[in-house]
Amino acid sequence: MIAPGTARALPVTEPAHVDAARRAVIRGAVAAGAGEPLLARLAVVAQEMAHNLVRHAGGGELYYQSDAAYLTLLAIDRGPGMANTAQCMGDHYSTIGTLGVGLGSIKRMSDQFDLYSLPGQGTVVLARFEMPAGVPAGLTYGALCTPYPGETVCGDAWVVHGERVLVCDGLGHGQHAQQASQRAREVFLGQGRHLPLETAMEQLHRALAATRGGAAAIAEVQAGAGQVLFCGVGNIAGMLYGEKSRGLVSCNGTVGYRVGRINTYSYPWDRHTLLIMTSDGINSRLDLSPYPGLRLKHPAVIAGVIHRDFRRLNDDATVIVART
Repeated sequence: MIAPGTARALPVTEPAHVDAARRAVIRGAVAAGAGEPLLARLAVVAQEMAHNLVRHAGGGELYYQSDAAYLTLLAIDRGPGMANTAQCMGDHYSTIGTLGVGLGSIKRMSDQFDLYSLPGQGTVVLARFEMPAGVPAGLTYGALCTPYPGETVCGDAWVVHGERVLVCDGLGHGQHAQQASQRAREVFLGQGRHLPLETAMEQLHRALAATRGGAAAIAEVQAGAGQVLFCGVGNIAGMLYGEKSRGLVSCNGTVGYRVGRINTYSYPWDRHTLLIMTSDGINSRLDLSPYPGLRLKHPAVIAGVIHRDFRRLNDDATVIVART
């Protein structure tokens, strides 16, 4: 079973991959505790999303990911894209002579749905399902967390709890990196989620001493106070993206090995701001300005676009996007 929050990438480049992707999604959902009603919807949506990747995009990837609150599917491609997404959403509209009910049925059967497409650049489609026992966070968020190419486990971990976000990148990649990042996740979900950020980071530092360590950052959005707090050690990149973008400051060091002075910094926040946090498997110089309208999309769709277009292939890669 893959770690919570780690995405499984299912390549879909030919018709034979469609059923295989659907079966893999269902196996993952069963392992995550999904019941029969949810599995029935999930099977149809996974099938339609995979079919669309083959029929309309010439292939792409279907990403499956689960956390405490949601099961998430992202279909991501670099195909021809759509010039008019609203028209493509309508039932009985098709560019290739099919029945044209795919996107409409995906939307109707999902708890959350969104998509983003640019002609000539591809499409990202989100279908998200609420877990019956899940407790949604105070933030609207989306994430994509994938292992180093060729690895079966991911050395990154992330979690959203209430208004707090944690991203941890275990040093290197593979099993030992995963042990470090998952340890950080466990500690954060214990006492760390309630402590002042600097104290929580110190707790992570002590807990990761028995591992190879890593980089970590915690953000807390205090919407009522109009601010976001950020405490980072190492190369987890944080950015606030609104009318202007602003980088967030991390301290030097390696959590679990050696850190200097741990500081928490405060930045202004409003309801139009996006919080973006990435591990170093994502190019930290990411720029959303060439993507008209993307900032208004669901954070999971934004995360999918960032992962597709700014991922490096030399490490585990995690991007999380959140807004109030």
